[in-house]
Amino acid sequence: MELPFSVRTLPPEAVDVLRFYGTRGGAAVHADDIIAGAGLSDRGFGKAIRRLVTRGYLIMEGEQSYRLSDPGRRAVADLLEYDLLTPPTQRERGAPAAAESRFVRRHIVLAVPSPLPADQPAQVLVGVDEAGEDDIVMLPLHLTLRLSMVHGEPEEASVMSLSMENRRAHGVFEVQAGLFTLARLRLDIAQQEADGSESACGGMYVDLPVAGEAGALTAYGLDILLKDTAADSFDLA
Repeated sequence: MELPFSVRTLPPEAVDVLRFYGTRGGAAVHADDIIAGAGLSDRGFGKAIRRLVTRGYLIMEGEQSYRLSDPGRRAVADLLEYDLLTPPTQRERGAPAAAESRFVRRHIVLAVPSPLPADQPAQVLVGVDEAGEDDIVMLPLHLTLRLSMVHGEPEEASVMSLSMENRRAHGVFEVQAGLFTLARLRLDIAQQEADGSESACGGMYVDLPVAGEAGALTAYGLDILLKDTAADSFDLA
């Protein structure tokens, strides 16, 4: 019996993640628990998460926590049925390995006044830290940043493109909290591909108090993995 069509083209690491979710149900799971439960390296986890999020099988829920979408639950059900009917020695892990792309890690920082001023514009800075020695790139990488707000503006995501190489880079959004006691900021990050498409590579949300005056800047951060397009172009992976 072959792997179900819904998972046949996924890399082995992504199939391992789906098998892990088959033991956990539909609850959101933190990245550290996925890595441990699926037996992945950090690089293997990054490869799996990028593919599963892009395919729409996993949805980010909170910082570095992921839950199954409806298509993801169907894929897990198909995989569990396959495992039930296939002896362990005959089970496939996923698609045959292709030439592996190189991924680099960068740290994203979201800096925002806390508390936010009520009914007044405020600036939110999104920055990318400089590259570490193992994450140097030869060509710029291009990100799409989307910032939206609950209990404030922009309700619909404000979009910014950010090009980055190895030095720090940043962009500035403007937001305005409404007359509430709390507001939620959500940042979604995608990498722009050469063909014009995008690959989701992470995101976060923060809940902030709202008061009469702006507070001091408070920073929130997360690490993301980005595909090194130069390595693909010159077959250096």
